[in-house]
Amino acid sequence: MSQLICYEQPLNERMRALLRLEFLFQQVEHAITGSSTWDSRAALQGLFDILAVTGRHEFKKELLKELERHTVTLNRLRQNPGIDTMMLSSVLEEISDVISQIHRPNTLALDAVRQNDFLSAIQNRIQIPGGTCRFDLPALHHWLRQDIEVRRRCLQEWLAPFMPMQEAVFLILRLIRGSATPKPEIAIGGFFQRALDANAPNQLIQVWLPDDGIPFPEISGGRHRFTIRFWEQPDLNRRAVTGSSDVAFELACCVI
Repeated sequence: MSQLICYEQPLNERMRALLRLEFLFQQVEHAITGSSTWDSRAALQGLFDILAVTGRHEFKKELLKELERHTVTLNRLRQNPGIDTMMLSSVLEEISDVISQIHRPNTLALDAVRQNDFLSAIQNRIQIPGGTCRFDLPALHHWLRQDIEVRRRCLQEWLAPFMPMQEAVFLILRLIRGSATPKPEIAIGGFFQRALDANAPNQLIQVWLPDDGIPFPEISGGRHRFTIRFWEQPDLNRRAVTGSSDVAFELACCVI
């Protein structure tokens, strides 16, 4: 029996940043569990990418605004009949806990990571093709030869200041994804378009397809509408082509 695979398209810049951060945190979490030097290298690359995405001073404020927005939205649901008030209270408490974690001062810990000489030397070379080769960074080569537990402990220490952000990102995305239920749709001739309410807080488009199917979607969207075009690429050595057949899929428009 085939499984469903989900393709997502963010509808605003904040969602793009959240999805990228989710991807990076998951990448680092997976790499840390590995024991090879290549796993440690991948974890370092993820750490540097996280530093780049969260480097803007207003990013923490944006996370807090998003959490507070969800608090207001969920509190309004208390008036709706049939709402599970216990579950709602549990979610609101979870949001409150995450907000408290982000408010805790961790500026010194973050600055310590950003100003770490060992990490800065690697970060300056990592964008150069092959720039972290053994002869370029003997200190990195020495560290990679350490026991895996030593490397893992260092990585966890460097990532620790970002954990409140990770909790916030995962929680926000869980709430947004949980705000909609996928419904069956048909893309006529491989093309689908729908208008959006410009006054609604549209966040994310999800397209669900069987993982053993041939077509894959290319989603584009903005404030007023979104478009889905299905492509086929049976030969990866050739360019993908637009499909002409009708495509059955499931669609979720996350609005919260």
